[in-house]
Amino acid sequence: MLKQIPVGAVVVGSRMRQLNEEKVLELMQSYEEIGVINPISLDEDLFLMAGFHRLEAARNLGWETIEAKIFSQEDLQRELIEIDENLIRNELCYVGEAEHIEKRELILESLGKRKQRGSNQYADDDESLTTDELATRLGTTNSMYRKKRQLASLQPELRDALRGTEYGRRNLNDLLNLSRQDPAIQRRVGQLATEDPKQNLRFHIDTANIEVTTDRYKSQLVAELKQKWGVPFSVMRFDRENHPLCRICRQISKHTECRVIKGDVLGREMPNYSGFPDHSLFLLEYFVRKPKARVLDNFMGKGTNLMAGLWMDMEMHGFDLNPRLVDRVQEVADEHFPDGELHLYNEDGISMAPLKDEKGTFDAIITDPPYLNCPDLYTEDKDDLSNMKQPQWEEMMRGAFRQYHRLIKASSVKDKTFYPLMMRMSADPTEEAWTNAMGEAINRQPKTTNTSDSVTDHKVTEEYEFHPVIMKMNASRRAETGMVSMDFILARIAAEEGFTLWDRTFNTLAPSSVSVSTLRNYDFHYTHKNWETTLIWIKQ
Repeated sequence: MLKQIPVGAVVVGSRMRQLNEEKVLELMQSYEEIGVINPISLDEDLFLMAGFHRLEAARNLGWETIEAKIFSQEDLQRELIEIDENLIRNELCYVGEAEHIEKRELILESLGKRKQRGSNQYADDDESLTTDELATRLGTTNSMYRKKRQLASLQPELRDALRGTEYGRRNLNDLLNLSRQDPAIQRRVGQLATEDPKQNLRFHIDTANIEVTTDRYKSQLVAELKQKWGVPFSVMRFDRENHPLCRICRQISKHTECRVIKGDVLGREMPNYSGFPDHSLFLLEYFVRKPKARVLDNFMGKGTNLMAGLWMDMEMHGFDLNPRLVDRVQEVADEHFPDGELHLYNEDGISMAPLKDEKGTFDAIITDPPYLNCPDLYTEDKDDLSNMKQPQWEEMMRGAFRQYHRLIKASSVKDKTFYPLMMRMSADPTEEAWTNAMGEAINRQPKTTNTSDSVTDHKVTEEYEFHPVIMKMNASRRAETGMVSMDFILARIAAEEGFTLWDRTFNTLAPSSVSVSTLRNYDFHYTHKNWETTLIWIKQ
């Protein structure tokens, strides 16, 4: 039954979602132009069941009454039966299920069979259903019921875009993540999902976050990294996921044309290696440092090092045999770093033919060569290192180091005076204690004419050139032949080609396969590998 109801008489329950001011303004404009098209929904006690934004628009316009559809007790009982049938049939996607659950609870409140949120759930009331009881009636747990109900907080435009689609059926965790995003990001995800339904939801969430937040966080990310590694230990961890640079890199690594799945662990897909953007940032900021540095990555893969370099305003050069990766890296760079200097070559990264006439032209080289013994396969190209056995792989890497020696500028560290740091012993393992001990050791050094008082900002006036070759790598196991460690092999090759090994660092990892590998590793007397090595060389 339709009636004109005083605006002030409508009762708004506590479970109505927060207002979207933009939506209210749109409705106000519509009301002034054409009036109310869809009435609000009330029960016989004038409890609001649907139309929160419509009611607020009318209130802001100063209307005294608003058109409402009044549902009787019989109407509500019939609708409740229909909702229960839909939920129990289990034919709804997650979004549709959330909407049914939300509407079901509103009807139960109107019928006096469900406490309003925020009321005393433990008060004696034989008629009121608890969340446990509601969940049991749907054949699920309290926890799963709450998760599904949470999706009702998604923006209406987003729910319209996802309802009934594969996005709405596929991954509850991604939908829950989406429900926690800002409204503007949710609405943009709805547009992206409609425009490109082949990409996964996490990809669209990243894209929307980049569009909304990149400018605000760009300088903050580098500042946080500097603060994070104020004490540059040899063993560190780099795996943050939520900064815009990480999202930009996932525009490549998670793209349907670039993503390669090598298996799954307990239903979780295991993609090929793609690197950690904050690790690349650290290596470039700490070991290269120079603004506008000319940097090479001859095994660029999914472009993580290149994106980190562009973020830091460096001139980046990348090689890869996979044309899809080259095209996608260029597309993402054009979109997010339109003023960046990027040169890409869909060419062999060993001979690097486009650079054949150059000598001593690069300030740094940073790369991730394909892992030895083929744990990841990328292309069917016979020249792809991931398709080679160890003897051929070693010979190809020897050729790469020969090219590095030609292309990298020489370092002049012999012109720098080195003083031993004598640090006091301490039983305190904290970073603060380490920093204090380092400060004391630095203060005992022979003073230069321009030494900062800060440990992390310590500088000397001596000028010298430092041009590193930085390479991230790992180890593999080959049955009865034991462990094959890339760092030992590559350190030997690099030394034979005239490089000085300058530093070795380790990045600790959190491998997702540990849950299924523990017993196997125990049987073979293995520890579970949770690190990767980075070697830094220079040419003197």
